[in-house]
Amino acid sequence: MNVPVGSDETNFMYTLKLICLTIVNLVKQAWLLPQTVTLALDQRRRKLARQEFETERLDRIRNPSKYAGR
Repeated sequence: MNVPVGSDETNFMYTLKLICLTIVNLVKQAWLLPQTVTLALDQRRRKLARQEFETERLDRIRNPSKYAGR
């Protein structure tokens, strides 16, 4: 039995495929969520450490007398 293009069966299969792909992608994102959160927190920690280092570096440049004995 040939099903003409654009029939209800073809549209149903396309919709079913879209739903399945959406569910698969949702499961993938849920599975990777802990890793994503960990990476984001790690990046934030690194950024804060860099900012603290840069703040001290600029303070040493602006006020060398405060750090003369070090």
